[in-house]
Amino acid sequence: MSSVGVAEDGEIQVPDDVATVGWYRFGPLPGEPGSSVLVGHVDDYRQGVGVLARIGDLNPGDTIEVGDENGVVSEFTVVAREQWNKADAPLDRLFDRGGSARLVLLTCGGAFDDARLEYTDNIAVTAIPSGP
Repeated sequence: MSSVGVAEDGEIQVPDDVATVGWYRFGPLPGEPGSSVLVGHVDDYRQGVGVLARIGDLNPGDTIEVGDENGVVSEFTVVAREQWNKADAPLDRLFDRGGSARLVLLTCGGAFDDARLEYTDNIAVTAIPSGP
């Protein structure tokens, strides 16, 4: 996992390597209060399948494991999978720093726009810490 910030166009940075997940460094770490946002690619025409290629297979009740820089693995339970047109994504909710701890996996999806060479939608999976 690498740390990411905000790109020049105001959008969240996404790691260049499709095999890498990026943690949004201006938000909480996974397991801390608020939304910990992790971003990655579903695919890339040069690199192939991305780390979040199977995000559409995640459903409420599924488990996500996240390792930290010390090798400690935390478990999260999926509570929602949502999809919106990029212009309609609820960014305030997805990047909310308040409330209880939750993990948000964020990537592109929907139809692929050949003219713009990008997906039309954003997909988000929200998960909460597993266990007591």
